Amino acid sequence: MIILFDSCKRIRYFVSLLFVGILFFLACPLTAQDANVAAVRDLGPLPFLKVIDGRDGGYSARFADKSVWVFGDTLMSREGEAMIVRSSTWCWTKDFDAHDGLTGLSEPVDMEGLPGEFLPFTKNEAAFNKANSREDLPDSKRRRWALWPGPIAVDTKTGTAYVFYTKVLAGFVDSFDFEVVGNSIAVWESPDSPVVRPKVRVGAEAPTILFPKGDAFVGQGAVVVGDWIYVYGCETKHLSWPCIIARVKMERVLKRNEWRFYAGQGRWSRDWHDAVPIMDAAPMLTVHWNKHLGKYLAVYSTPLKNSISIRTSDVPEGPWSPSKAVVEGLPPGVDKKWDYSGLAHPEFARDNGRMEYFTYYRETGLTKGETRLVEVVFR
Repeated sequence: MIILFDSCKRIRYFVSLLFVGILFFLACPLTAQDANVAAVRDLGPLPFLKVIDGRDGGYSARFADKSVWVFGDTLMSREGEAMIVRSSTWCWTKDFDAHDGLTGLSEPVDMEGLPGEFLPFTKNEAAFNKANSREDLPDSKRRRWALWPGPIAVDTKTGTAYVFYTKVLAGFVDSFDFEVVGNSIAVWESPDSPVVRPKVRVGAEAPTILFPKGDAFVGQGAVVVGDWIYVYGCETKHLSWPCIIARVKMERVLKRNEWRFYAGQGRWSRDWHDAVPIMDAAPMLTVHWNKHLGKYLAVYSTPLKNSISIRTSDVPEGPWSPSKAVVEGLPPGVDKKWDYSGLAHPEFARDNGRMEYFTYYRETGLTKGETRLVEVVFR
């Protein structure tokens, strides 16, 4: 009888453990993995045209049947010629297998075989650049308008891509000699057609700028969720980059009064002053859904370090996990510099995102650099 009684107690004990285990399984589904990295593999620099000495940025997206890449300041040189600068350029590939590196990057070039400007200047901007960036002027007096492209959001219904960009007044003294004058959006109907900067503020001094200086600072990262675009704004604040988030319906993205800003506690406000920081990141970042992790994945260069960090969240507005450095980049070949432009390229992801592909920009010398590709494998 004693043996039978003990056996019954043991059965009830194990049944209770099984019941608790089932409850734990239901509360913590296996689809939500921790973002632990199993391996990182350096795949080398992207193969650009030899005339390109360096280009930063490097946001990409699957657009039509291509992976399109957009870059900011692009430095070029030719034997016997002075350095040539484009403020925005782009390239594309149909090679979606990045496991062995990327090949076949195609560069749209002009009659001289040089990459042309991706984002078009207005007549007034082009005239200003011609008059104020002449090489006979001292560097302290030279100025140019620059248009630096950011994230690309593709409307899966219409096939149109929206390219976020920052307009800056740049000088020639050093890499920090610039002033941001606004952020906006360009419209790209297809990879085979030119990008257009529409007038979004008719009658304004700068009609192509959706968010002029003094308005919300957004456009450093973006993710499409259904009919919505969620857009991140990470402005420099004393060597930190607190990010706010805004959202807008895809078909109304060019209408400033349709934008809403996350004010915390599930509330979205018309007034951007109500926006609260949701994470600290960097001047450039990417956010996308990773099916393997069951989370949104934010990727960016760790500020002032040669590494790439990530955060994860269940929803675009957070809460976001603590920052975790997962890639150690090669140190720059220039003193007192750091790798930057750490970005993800989800169109190349394999095995539902278990394998992801990131890039970062590494300076290799004065006015020279490379965009390195790395493979990141999650557990």
